[in-house]
Amino acid sequence: MCLTNNRYPRPSVSFSKTILLGLEILDGSEVEHVVGYCNKVMTASPSASPTTTSGRGLRGSRPVSPSRRGSRSTAPSLGLLVPRRRGPVTQPVDFDWNTPAPTSAVTSGIVVGNAMLIAIPATPGSVTSANLIPVGKYPTFMQDYANAVATPIYGSAGMRRGGTLRSMSVEIVRGFDNGTYDVLIAPNAKAIVKAIEMVDPAKRPQVNAELYKTLDKLYPRWTFLLFCFSEDTADKAGCALVRYKPMAEFKHLLYLPGLDGHNGEVEQGKVELDHTLVVGSYKMSRTANTSSVTFSDRGVTQAMPFLPSQVIGKVVPAGTRVSQGDFLLNLADVRQGNFRAKRALPPGWQKVFAAPATPQDFIEK
Repeated sequence: MCLTNNRYPRPSVSFSKTILLGLEILDGSEVEHVVGYCNKVMTASPSASPTTTSGRGLRGSRPVSPSRRGSRSTAPSLGLLVPRRRGPVTQPVDFDWNTPAPTSAVTSGIVVGNAMLIAIPATPGSVTSANLIPVGKYPTFMQDYANAVATPIYGSAGMRRGGTLRSMSVEIVRGFDNGTYDVLIAPNAKAIVKAIEMVDPAKRPQVNAELYKTLDKLYPRWTFLLFCFSEDTADKAGCALVRYKPMAEFKHLLYLPGLDGHNGEVEQGKVELDHTLVVGSYKMSRTANTSSVTFSDRGVTQAMPFLPSQVIGKVVPAGTRVSQGDFLLNLADVRQGNFRAKRALPPGWQKVFAAPATPQDFIEK
């Protein structure tokens, strides 16, 4: 998800250079999925005042220059988008995926809390602090993955273990990843609102309860993770990595969060991307046409031996307009080295917006 927490008189927050990572891993005898998220955020006007809250955006790391939002006339097109068939569409829990045939800042000395929110299709109650992967010692590993797929293709230390969460409990992990984050792990977004007071005041964002209520309807039974950090440590933040056991209906898919919204609410219709999508599997075929990852930081493979060194992916140019939604990839395709990502609306979309379903796009190599 690329959503801001705050509402402004006009859109004032944008995101750029988002990197999304989706993996199928084997760690010992356990098969799990991994989702990674990294991006940069900027505000169009430092003096802009939110209409509902005074905190910064729900998602982001640090201010960057140029906004990725552009006009329709200058937005690049994506030649490999394949529209989905038209007609009435239902929204079952797996996004109606059809398996393809095999073919900022510190102001006046006041520290501002910020956060990244991630929803994952994990088996309810199965995500604990043990699922969080600390990556603060390896600041470039996500960029290394992005670099791998941006080039031509040629041929858990520090975590405390815990049990299964009770269905309605919220777990807080204080000082995670070298003290950068306070993380809330919750069975729904509403529970985060009630538990936000447990977060260190310097890291505590002001949450948009209405937005969270909408997210619970869009992603029923999903697990939510809120990575809270202080903006005076924003140079250390901006990347999150979590492993999970997917719901039964998502075991054959890799999920990458991509829902868009830059003004405190979920957008509808077409949205603009600026994303690098990277996926891989421990079952990658030896004949698959993959890219090799070279990690710049020492110790990455020792600390996270389950990370694959062979991946596939695609760089989606800034300003490319596609249908709203997240990204889904079929694992059967990924294992064969075929990149085909569907932009899919959340399971509860029609319930929330009561809007006619629009054809969804496929992004392919």
